[in-house]
Amino acid sequence: KVPEGRDLWLIGTGTGLAPFLSMLRNGTCFDRFEHVVLVHSVRYEEDLGYRDELEALKAERGDAFRYVPATSRADADGVLSGRVTNALEEGRLESFAGLEFSADHSQVMLCGNPAMLTDMKRMLDERGLPMHRRFSPGNVHMEKYW
Repeated sequence: KVPEGRDLWLIGTGTGLAPFLSMLRNGTCFDRFEHVVLVHSVRYEEDLGYRDELEALKAERGDAFRYVPATSRADADGVLSGRVTNALEEGRLESFAGLEFSADHSQVMLCGNPAMLTDMKRMLDERGLPMHRRFSPGNVHMEKYW
């Protein structure tokens, strides 16, 4: 079980979006967290599956839901460009979402490309957000979806 927090970050690449979609559709994450941020990183804008549904959820939930579409190989309007790990390192990810990662109030779920998982895990750990373990609570939860 994901520990309590103020912000829930769901960061996925490609089809790593799938488990997050079911969480968002179920809606219980909105009962547990003040803010839910979904980062979906793909190569090209046309690969942003479920974008209309996610934009509608953003309109419905207001400030409680932040949708961050990201493309690694092409620039597009209203989309975070470049690798999501670079965007984190450069401060662009938090700026786009309007929230900062914090060990005090953030829980982060990662799903997707193994390289992204490895890099994000390291980068978040360096910022004081360690992996969550059964007997050692932390902030980062990961699923290899490849």
